[in-house]
Amino acid sequence: MHAAKVLWQSMVWRGLYYISAFVINIVIARHFEAAVSGAVYYLGSIYALILLVSSLSLESGIIYFAAKKEIPATRLFNFSIVWSLFTGLMSFLIIFYFFYEDHPFIPKTLLLYSSVLYISGNLLITYCSGFFYADNNFKIPSIVIIAGTLILVILIPYGGRSIVPAINNENYFYVYFGSYFVQGLCLAIATKLKYIQGSLLQFLSRAEYKMLLRYCGLAFTGNLIFFLLYRIDYFFVEKYCTADELGNYIQVSKLVHLFFILPTILASAVFPMTAGGHKEKIHILLTLLSRTIFFVYLLITAVLAITGSWLFPFVFGESFTAMYQPFLFLIPGILALSGIFTVTAYFAGRNQIGINITGSLLALVVILIGDIFFVPAYGINAAAMISSMGYIVYQVYIIFVFRKEYPCSVANFFIFRRSDWKQIRHSVSLLRNKENENKQ
Repeated sequence: MHAAKVLWQSMVWRGLYYISAFVINIVIARHFEAAVSGAVYYLGSIYALILLVSSLSLESGIIYFAAKKEIPATRLFNFSIVWSLFTGLMSFLIIFYFFYEDHPFIPKTLLLYSSVLYISGNLLITYCSGFFYADNNFKIPSIVIIAGTLILVILIPYGGRSIVPAINNENYFYVYFGSYFVQGLCLAIATKLKYIQGSLLQFLSRAEYKMLLRYCGLAFTGNLIFFLLYRIDYFFVEKYCTADELGNYIQVSKLVHLFFILPTILASAVFPMTAGGHKEKIHILLTLLSRTIFFVYLLITAVLAITGSWLFPFVFGESFTAMYQPFLFLIPGILALSGIFTVTAYFAGRNQIGINITGSLLALVVILIGDIFFVPAYGINAAAMISSMGYIVYQVYIIFVFRKEYPCSVANFFIFRRSDWKQIRHSVSLLRNKENENKQ
C-alpha cells in the first residue's frame, strides 16, 4: 500500500473517530452539566495515567515487531490479552482496599466496576489496534470504536428516559465505562480471526520479552512526560477549584487538544522524509508546515476569541460559561505547541527523541512550579496561563535546537507568505507524481 494512500486512510478514519469522540463529549456535557461530566472526565484522566503506566507503551512494540515479523504475532497477542486482564484486576484490588469513601458524584461501586472494565477494555483496544495498524488497516479499529461511541450517544437518557428503559441518569456511566470493555473484546476477536493462527498457549520467551521492553522503554518515558505536560494541571484544578470550575477547565483542555489532531496527522508524514531528503528540502518543508499551521490556527483562534463568550455555552450548555477566559489564556499555548509537532516528529524520525524529552521536561517544570504557586490563589485562569507559558518554553527550545542544525530565520516558523500557497500546491503535485510513479 502506497504511503499517500496510507496517510489518506489514516486521516479519514482517525478524523471520523475524533469527530465521534467530540460529539459524545458535547452530548454528555450538555446532559449531565459541568459538575458531573467534569468528575467523570477527571476520573477518566486518572485512568488514562494508569493506562499509560500499565501499558508500558507496548502498543508501539506490537506495531513494530508485528510489522517486521521479528516476534510471532500469536505470542504478542496472548501477552497483550493476559496483561490487559491482569492490569484491570490489579486496579480493582487497589481501589477495593484503599478507597473507602464515595466521591460526591461517583459512588465506590462505579469506581470498582469502571476500574476493571474501562482499564482492561482500553488496553485491549490499544494493543489489538496495533496489529491492524501494523498491517496499515485503520478501518476496522475505527469502525468498532465509532460504533461503540454512537451507541453511547443513543443510550443517553434524554429527558430522563433512554431507549433502553433500564438506563437512567444514575446508572448511565456504568454503561459508559463498560462499553470500552465490549469494544476491546470485539477488537480482540477481530484480531484473533484476522491475524492470529497459532495456539493461545504460546507466550513470549525471555529474549523476546527483553527485546520488546527495550524497544518500548524510551517511548514509555516520552509518553509519560508528555502526559504530565498535558494533564498535570487537572490535579491542581481538582484540588483547589470547585466541581463546576473543574468541568469547565477540562472542557477547555479537550477543546485545545482538538487543535493538535491535524498537526499529529501531518507529523506522521514527516517520518519517511527524514531519511532520504536533502538538508535544504527538510528545512523548507518543516518551516513551511509550521508557519502554515500557525497561520491557519491563528485565524481559527481569533474567531473563537471573538465568539467564544456565547459560543461555548451554546455548544456545551449553560453550565460552561466559565470556559471563555481560560481558553483565551491558552491560545498562545495552542499556537506554540501545534506549530512544532512536525519538527518533533522529525527529531523522533532521526532517533533523536531525547531532544523532545528534554524540551517537554523543561515545559513540565515551568507548569509544575507555576501551578503550585498560582492555581491555589487564581484558579483555572492561572492554570491556563501557566500551561501556555510551558508550551511556549517547549517551542522555544525545539526551535533553538533545530536552528543549530539548520540555520534559518525564526520568522520562517511564523510568518506565512503569499508564495507559500504556490509552494504548497507544488508539494501536492510532487506527491501525486510520486504516487503515479509507484503505481507504474
